[in-house]
Amino acid sequence: MDISSSITSSFWELVGPVSLELVCGLIFFASWFVGIIGGRKQRINVKNEKPSTETVQKPARQIRSKMNWSQERVWEEDPSVLSDAPWVVHKVTKLCNHQVNEALRLYRAARENGFKLQDLPATECHNFFMALVTATIREQNYKVKDTLELLSDLRKSGHGVNNSLFVSIVKLCTSRQLYNEAVNIFDFMCEDSTFLLTDKAGWSCLLFCSLEIKTLSVQEINAYDKCQMFFTNLKACGSPSAKDFSNMMKITSLYGDWRGCLSLMNEMRKADVAIDSMQYNTSFAACVAAGQVDEARALLDAAESVDCVADVITYNTIMKGYAKSGRISECFDLFNRMREKGLSSSQVTYGILLDCCINENQLDRAMQVFDEMILAGCQMNIVLCTTVIKGFTRAGKLEQAMNMYTSMKTKYGITPDIITFSILIKANCDSSCLEKALSLLEDMVILGLKPDEVVFNNLMAGCARNGNLELGKQLYEDMVKSGVRPSCATYSILIRLFHHCKVLDEAVKLLTEETKRQGFHPEPRLFLQLIQSCIRERQGNRAVQVYKTFFDYTTPCASTSSDIISKCVKLNMLETCTEIIAIAAEKGARIDARDILSVIEPAAKKSKSQVVRGCVASMKAMGHNPDLQKYADLLGDDA
Repeated sequence: MDISSSITSSFWELVGPVSLELVCGLIFFASWFVGIIGGRKQRINVKNEKPSTETVQKPARQIRSKMNWSQERVWEEDPSVLSDAPWVVHKVTKLCNHQVNEALRLYRAARENGFKLQDLPATECHNFFMALVTATIREQNYKVKDTLELLSDLRKSGHGVNNSLFVSIVKLCTSRQLYNEAVNIFDFMCEDSTFLLTDKAGWSCLLFCSLEIKTLSVQEINAYDKCQMFFTNLKACGSPSAKDFSNMMKITSLYGDWRGCLSLMNEMRKADVAIDSMQYNTSFAACVAAGQVDEARALLDAAESVDCVADVITYNTIMKGYAKSGRISECFDLFNRMREKGLSSSQVTYGILLDCCINENQLDRAMQVFDEMILAGCQMNIVLCTTVIKGFTRAGKLEQAMNMYTSMKTKYGITPDIITFSILIKANCDSSCLEKALSLLEDMVILGLKPDEVVFNNLMAGCARNGNLELGKQLYEDMVKSGVRPSCATYSILIRLFHHCKVLDEAVKLLTEETKRQGFHPEPRLFLQLIQSCIRERQGNRAVQVYKTFFDYTTPCASTSSDIISKCVKLNMLETCTEIIAIAAEKGARIDARDILSVIEPAAKKSKSQVVRGCVASMKAMGHNPDLQKYADLLGDDA
């Protein structure tokens, strides 16, 4: 008995805690399951229930948006309410919140049916227009004519437009980026001689709008004067802020007034307004753009002695001015000064130095800059690579230029652009490396770049230099097919190609037929070039025929005819001269008497009486009356 009882007690001691945990777990699980079932039933009941109109309330805005406004238009049934000023003001103001078009419609209907603004107290009238005008400006499809109409009504009512309303209009237009509209509204207000804006914020907004209107200089002749007027009136209302000075400085720089920029800087110092680097750089840029790099340098010296706000952009701007003026020593002096100040050179800095050296034909110095740039860890870009290539080609170092082209693709991972290819193609064509030029053209096409007129012209010029007629003609066809329009330079190159290849008959067809197909009107210099080419090849008849065709397009000027006659005389083609002079006389063109005498004199020495008589007859037809006594023997009765 004792053994069984001890075993039982031991069993319950082991099982008791476990059973208690199991019971608690079962209770928790049962509660969770009941809760799930109850929630599902509740959702089903809620879904099947119809919402009660007494308990469910829609948002007020939703009710207003769905309201049938036609039910609100009691004035359509009873127009007499339209003359009730308090009712109109209340209704229009209410509609301004969500139905601006309805508000305007009601206002206009009221005006047509006896609603008089004069009956409203001044304060109430201005509050009414403040709500209505600002509501129209907030509309997505804003029309400035609505605002002008309302302001015109307010002006005619005798209440006038006060500063508070106008400033609110300008501020709202500025915030909505309606810059033109703000200035147009100001112009409208200026038609009223009694309107006087005395709010500094209004003038400040108008000044900012003038800056943002990029085409203001095109629209108005005196646009800059208007900007200055805004700033002058702003100063009359109080001291301009740093932002106002900055806006006026940008406008001044935009119109190229470098003196105005320097004057503004002085005003800022007198007003104890802090000048930041952006404002300094705006003034530097204005001076450099106007070619006043010395003024920019003087301003930099003054700035560094006072506030030391110069940054890398500052130095780059003035260095660019020096480079543009060819003042390479000052450019490098400023570069060294920038480094002494602890400023790191940028890609733009090195680009300016490289361009300056190359333009001044100092390639060795350009290479020093390039090496220094690489050592400094400056990341190469397409502008720097192309600038170096341009330097090599100018120095006639084509191999180095091509090596740089390879490096920019492989070493630096930079894709060449159309400018890079144009420089290299021209350099190879000039060096009679036509195959390399064509290879570059293939690279262009692979990169998806479309050759332009310059590229095609350079390639055709290479063909003219090498006498490759078929390739030159093929390139011209490819040019036309690709949609690139030939220019006067294109046809001049082709004439040179045809002349070099002794096929001037094709040059004549090019000038008289192909140009018509392309809708191109040949310039006089193309005719002169072709005629001189014919004369050089001693093809007098063809030269005469082209000269005659010349008149179908325009009448040759006296200097053009003089060049033709001079070339004929040098090659002793006096008969050709006589025919050309005769055509000019027949067509009413003018040739100077000394040019005709330059043909008569050698003809007389060679006793070519027919040439002398022909020239004299043409001179008389042109109204010249020279002394011909010494040619009497050759002229006979014509003397």
